[in-house]
Amino acid sequence: MRRIVVEGGRRLSGEVQIGGSKNAALPILFAGILTGEKCLFVNLPRVSDVLCALEILRFLGARISFLKSGEVSVDYSGVRCGCPPVALTSAIRGSTYLLGAMLARFGEARLGGVGGCDFGSRPIDQHLLGFERMGAREASQGEMLILKAEGGMQGAEITLAMPSVGATANLMMAAVLAKGETVIFNAAAEPHVTALADFLISAGAKIRGVGSSTVCIEGVKCLNGVRNVIIPDMIEAGTYLALGLACTGPVRVRGVEPSHLGSVLDSFRAMGAQVEVGQGWIMTASPGKYRSTEIVTGPFPAFPTDLHPQLGALFCLENRACGMGRIDEMVWEARFGYVKGLCAMGAKIKTDGKRAEFYPSCLHAERVSAPDLRGGAALLIAALATPGRSEILNAFTIGRGYEHLEAKLSALGARIKVY
Repeated sequence: MRRIVVEGGRRLSGEVQIGGSKNAALPILFAGILTGEKCLFVNLPRVSDVLCALEILRFLGARISFLKSGEVSVDYSGVRCGCPPVALTSAIRGSTYLLGAMLARFGEARLGGVGGCDFGSRPIDQHLLGFERMGAREASQGEMLILKAEGGMQGAEITLAMPSVGATANLMMAAVLAKGETVIFNAAAEPHVTALADFLISAGAKIRGVGSSTVCIEGVKCLNGVRNVIIPDMIEAGTYLALGLACTGPVRVRGVEPSHLGSVLDSFRAMGAQVEVGQGWIMTASPGKYRSTEIVTGPFPAFPTDLHPQLGALFCLENRACGMGRIDEMVWEARFGYVKGLCAMGAKIKTDGKRAEFYPSCLHAERVSAPDLRGGAALLIAALATPGRSEILNAFTIGRGYEHLEAKLSALGARIKVY
């Protein structure tokens, strides 16, 4: 997917079936290494990040089968300790989850590149400090990160400087086969962290306190293969719900867990949008104008940083939004990369460090480039809501997190072509 062409300004309405969560699938796929057995995955999203993770696993010796039922079988029995090609590991941020899984199973982990969207430094120092507390030592060579735990991983008490999703997941994986008990303080509680813990528990791990700030893991000798259903993608759902406001709606998303989107739905209600919630579905619409609001991103259950750009796009639409909108980004530095594209379309935005103010303005169709996955989604929302022919370049970044994008948007009434 290189570029997306949109004929915008049309009312969009209808239903969207939400796929599996990319953010849950990536750590769970790599956590399967800990079992050394066959696992069956249901609702695995066919997005580029997940397909890249499968290629990494295949390189390490896993046998992967795409079944007619739509399920994916991954046999981890042939996985061996090694360093996957940098071209693969540098393509996705989720490749860092190899560290915890490989350390736990083999006592050694090698990683040649760390990828994903560029939101500043995005360091993995919390991961490394935690691994060190558990007995791993760094023995890097050149640009290759090498970690070794020659005596095996040991249980430890670890306090994270912030509730990092990546560090919590990685240390949880490293701890499930460690000797003794590991306690993670200031742990992340995002739904995809809980989903990882549920996978590990079903495989035989002993984990307590999931969903709270303190997680306790008692090491076990081995894990077994399991069948796992990937949770629905709350970010995909939130993106389509935002689209329902941008293009009048109503847009109903199905196959979702509404509790995962509590802060987002609260923000939509504060904007005066129509919001309806049922078992496994959510609907949004705004046939009139909505009020821009103030958003502060943060760890779950606060407003998710991955839905911040989509709200920024909503605040810019003169024919839809009333008043100034403000976003304080408290999770990732340099998250406002998408602002350049919106301004090229005529948006009026003031940025100051971690804060941006959005003023409703008359947007025009334009040729823009997606700076990253969620920033690209924001530009797509703006293009769909703006009359005329817009083109979004660098569209492969959007394909990292949204499957069947053309088909789903076309079903809502969009005129869109993906090339």
